[in-house]
Amino acid sequence: MRNFPRRVLIIDDDPLLCAVLRQFFESHGSVAIDDAESGRAAQNLIETASCPYDLTTLDLSMPDVDGFEFLSYLKRRNVETRILIISSLPSTVIRMAETLADFSTLNAIGHLRKPVSASALDAILKSQTWPCHDDEEFRQQATA
Repeated sequence: MRNFPRRVLIIDDDPLLCAVLRQFFESHGSVAIDDAESGRAAQNLIETASCPYDLTTLDLSMPDVDGFEFLSYLKRRNVETRILIISSLPSTVIRMAETLADFSTLNAIGHLRKPVSASALDAILKSQTWPCHDDEEFRQQATA
């Protein structure tokens, strides 16, 4: 097992945050990182992915399909991924989404408020045990 996820889906309509998160995950050994600017784009990535994502970071406030609708989509499709909510919405709304994810049998591992602190992100991720993938086979699947 590893201390960081190998395959990550970043869902946020802020391109700067996506770039910062991508750099963070790359520097910590994540092999495959996809990002989507909306819930609909993320749904398309999940539908066409060759292997499941270990972690999905999720903004709650996005165009077309928001974070709550996206959580419902994951539940309907029985998608297995750990969810980390990253949002600038009030803490009560973030906790409500996290509770919804837990009650929906999705695996919410926590939440962070924007702007994201690298140390807080690091602490949440290190508190998890991530599956270990065969790196060569995983890279081939991730880029297929």
